[in-house]
Amino acid sequence: MTTPTPEQPRFPMERESPYDPPPGILRLLREEPVSRVTLWDGHEAWLVTRYDDVRTLLTNPDLSADVRRPGYPKVSAALAHFTEGLLNHMDSPEHDVYRRMLAPDFMVKRVESLRGDVEKLVDDLLDAMQTHGTPVDLVASFAFPIPALVTCSILGVPYERKDFFVRCAEAFLSGTSTAEAAAAAGRELHAYLGELIEAKKTAPGTDTLSRMVTEYVASGQLDETVLVTLAELLLIAGFDTTANMIALGTLTLLRHPDQLEELKADPGLWPGAVEELLRYLTITHRGRHRVATADIEVGGQLIRAGEGIIAAQDAANRDPDTFADPDVLDIHREARHHLAFGHGVHQCIGAAVARVELQVAYARLFARFPGLELAVPHDEIRFKHESSVYGVAELPVRW
Repeated sequence: MTTPTPEQPRFPMERESPYDPPPGILRLLREEPVSRVTLWDGHEAWLVTRYDDVRTLLTNPDLSADVRRPGYPKVSAALAHFTEGLLNHMDSPEHDVYRRMLAPDFMVKRVESLRGDVEKLVDDLLDAMQTHGTPVDLVASFAFPIPALVTCSILGVPYERKDFFVRCAEAFLSGTSTAEAAAAAGRELHAYLGELIEAKKTAPGTDTLSRMVTEYVASGQLDETVLVTLAELLLIAGFDTTANMIALGTLTLLRHPDQLEELKADPGLWPGAVEELLRYLTITHRGRHRVATADIEVGGQLIRAGEGIIAAQDAANRDPDTFADPDVLDIHREARHHLAFGHGVHQCIGAAVARVELQVAYARLFARFPGLELAVPHDEIRFKHESSVYGVAELPVRW
């Protein structure tokens, strides 16, 4: 542990605008794209902000995603505990083996076959909102149930336990949770999923966890404990990220009425608009974390083996050398090469699922309620600044 110098910034940094990365991180992007920062516990790490450098780092075999390695940059006490042993914190070749096992259920063709089911789910939620009447909290009534129901369906997890999963997610992803709280939630979730997987041995379904049990656990190719950790990641990540993106993206579109009117008039623009919203908002705003296993050079800066690195996706997605006028939301931009889902072998395995959910959710929401608007003043919206996944706590709307 070291004592930071007065001029050395701390990470995470504070935002000024709820829709833009912190000004401090954007300043570093312009002036010092590879720089030292101090973390919550006094340890230091390298913060890398340029698009090309971040993209290159995320494919560098001399970097490890294993949180257990000395020097790994732990950006919060809770997140450091939760990530231990999860798929996105395994290195090759172990990571590649497990990802190949899961891949069939997350292929684009397979996910596209679910689009009709997602459309039906979204329409049912919109029917319920219409019956309820205004005002309504879009997070609780719409943004959260979509990914929760889809994720539970894919994995074979009872949706009725959603409140339990939400509590666990908050313990893991809140920047203010203690390590003890995260550990307790981890034990509860691990035990529950262990019992669920055990039950699938005798009564398998057509879901992902059942397939993993019958194809890999039963044959001895996959340890049951590992399957539990895979399920933990897929469940929590599937719930939280897309729910926050639906709500925050909706709020962002309401603040860009001219572009929203274009989207209402031409639904064919929605897929491109989703990519631009993903780039513009980059809700995984704490970056991707790695530790160097050998000396490497990034942007002309030597990084020694054992030093931690934070690849700042939010800054990279605002790099003017890659995206013209990056601080402007432009639904006509070709933005699919953004880094909101990461890059390389650890790119989000559920990206295709999230894209379908977002495209369907936004398009059908504004088609059903073209007059949708905030039901409270904007300055009353509570943004989740401390969470590892950025978003809004509630979003009261009317139409």
